[in-house]
Amino acid sequence: MSLSLTSRRVGDVTVVTCNGRIVAGAESESLQKSLDELLPFSPHILLHLGGVDFIDSAGLGLLARYLTRVQNASGTLKICAVSPKIDDVLRITRLKAVFQPYETEAEPIAEVHRRVRQPDTRGGRSSDALSNPDVLCVDQSDDVLAYLRELLKGAGYRAITAANLPDALILLRATGPKVIVISAELRAARTTRAAVEFHKSSESLSMIELLPDFSAHEAGDAARQVLDAVRRTLPLARR
Repeated sequence: MSLSLTSRRVGDVTVVTCNGRIVAGAESESLQKSLDELLPFSPHILLHLGGVDFIDSAGLGLLARYLTRVQNASGTLKICAVSPKIDDVLRITRLKAVFQPYETEAEPIAEVHRRVRQPDTRGGRSSDALSNPDVLCVDQSDDVLAYLRELLKGAGYRAITAANLPDALILLRATGPKVIVISAELRAARTTRAAVEFHKSSESLSMIELLPDFSAHEAGDAARQVLDAVRRTLPLARR
């Protein structure tokens, strides 16, 4: 089975879901290409390996090489959801202690965001630009999230994004945003446990609902609507 890769951004972490085999040849080259493209823009990578049924020496060497590369660049490369077979490979090769695999996505995502929120004792400042974010944006469209992230950044706000409510719940608990900007569809969602927990956990926060069909509105009008609402809620946010 060839290797297929899908990725999504959860705050400051890019989750790469791998399915198939990580072996020498086209599969390893595909993973390497994906990591090379992501690293300049996302220093924190999480590899979900639940769908990986085989890894050879070259594939494991690739992961080890990128672990070192990412750490040298002050980033993180974590793995999660490994199958018993892959877990056994890590144990036999004595690399389990090196990679320290997590059982679920939630643990490493939350850990990364909690870690970057820790103050730098030398200067009293947080160690990451996305620590203690002003705004958490939640929408199912990657394009809308990219638009909101850059819009708010340009206005002086710190924003993190999630494309679904389970991911948003992880970020909400780990980062403590001041305001939530959310699509009308996701604000109305109450059909899953994660949705119920998200809305319960965010009851004390200001929530700004995007206009219906937000992505189809003229970009300038949409920008004014969002920024006006955020500024009314966070008048003292940094500019």
